[in-house]
Amino acid sequence: MNFSKLMMAATVMTASAFAVQAADAPAAYAGPSKDYKTVTAGTYKLDKTHAGVNFRIDHLGFSNFIGRFEDIDGTATVNPADLSKSGVVITIETDSVDTNVDKLDDHLEAADFFDSKTFKAITFTSTKVEVTGTTPEGKSIGKVHGMLSLRGVTKPVVLDVVFNGHGVSPFGGSERIGFDGTTTIKRSDFGMGAMVPMVGDSVQIQFAVEFTKA
Repeated sequence: MNFSKLMMAATVMTASAFAVQAADAPAAYAGPSKDYKTVTAGTYKLDKTHAGVNFRIDHLGFSNFIGRFEDIDGTATVNPADLSKSGVVITIETDSVDTNVDKLDDHLEAADFFDSKTFKAITFTSTKVEVTGTTPEGKSIGKVHGMLSLRGVTKPVVLDVVFNGHGVSPFGGSERIGFDGTTTIKRSDFGMGAMVPMVGDSVQIQFAVEFTKA
């Protein structure tokens, strides 16, 4: 096959691929509702393929080092008419910590830090949900109070949460809700004081999660 015929074949194949993608894509997507009051009451399961938990920690004063966890699970119970009946439980496997540096991951899983062989999971169980306002884009914002268990120590923490929306996914038709949020803890409060103050004691935790209706 000469060069011109090869280019023509490649062009046809590329056009065909785009045509297939266009056929699979939804014709229109308005996006989710930003009002939490539209959520259908019930139990929602964490979509593990669209969930992330990152942490940021000072490293020697030179940077705010970023790591993440790969294995997260959880459920959310939602009752928009009565937030006292709403809540969330999240579980994070400690041996799923990922910094893109294998030796550092091994050290974080060791006794100095998460001690993954002894304490296999981090858990957060909410105790109170409150809505405090809206963002300029109209998204509901609030606080989720709860108990964080890490290395066998359980302490109260408060998550600052943004409700991204509720609706039906154009891919598969699942009903889902999504949140972003942050909180900050002192790791020494949970028996993880190794290398403080060279490595920061204050840890910022960031999360982005989606749940699908059970």
